[in-house]
Amino acid sequence: MGAIVLMTIGLAAEAAWLAWTGEPVAGVPLAAAALYLGHIVGLSTRVWWRPWPSRQPATLTTTPDGTTGVRFRYSSWSYYWLTAILVMNELVLLVVALGAALSATLVGVVAAVVLGLLVVWMGWMLVTMLRLAPGSLIVSPTGVEHRGLASSCFIPWYAMVAVTADWLGTPIIAVKAYLSPDTRVRRYLGRLGSGELSFWPIMVIRTGWLASDPTLVYHTLSFYHAHPALRAELATPQALKRIGTR
Repeated sequence: MGAIVLMTIGLAAEAAWLAWTGEPVAGVPLAAAALYLGHIVGLSTRVWWRPWPSRQPATLTTTPDGTTGVRFRYSSWSYYWLTAILVMNELVLLVVALGAALSATLVGVVAAVVLGLLVVWMGWMLVTMLRLAPGSLIVSPTGVEHRGLASSCFIPWYAMVAVTADWLGTPIIAVKAYLSPDTRVRRYLGRLGSGELSFWPIMVIRTGWLASDPTLVYHTLSFYHAHPALRAELATPQALKRIGTR
């Protein structure tokens, strides 16, 4: 990541120098590359950076089944970085596909078709992600509801076995459970965009997407899993008070 940061600074500096010396057109590709790499750095920083205490607190909300629960939202910044990267990827692929199609050769046409399918899939993923946004984790008296980028799932308390801090390329919270009549899952992109659901019925929560302190989210899940008698307060401000005092 440090190397990408240096590349970004170098490209931006060269683009600025070309603009200063009267060659702004030559600097446009460099500026575009610096913009793209800068967004890669932004998303990676958001995923990997140590959480700050100033992150958004939990709130009370109505769950899909009509009860009330404590909600931990996904970060708006994470959505921005990923959305911008996907849009820039789509624009680049569209330009390359158009160029391949205009070549009027068999290889060019095949490449244009393949790239076109990739653009359609990425567009489908982007629309689905934004339609479900913002993602959230809702902890209620009945169980835990997780709405991610392209899927949603629910685990009732009685089916939950353990809550662990784990690692899956990036830090995650894993809610381990067994299948029950009340567990449910929905894949909005089918098998293509639900990598975390390959571990189902383990609920995978990537901490880099949370707007709240992931350590606090982990301890909230662990606490109410270990104290069944107190789960009813998850529908009341008492839960927010307990969580607020850590």
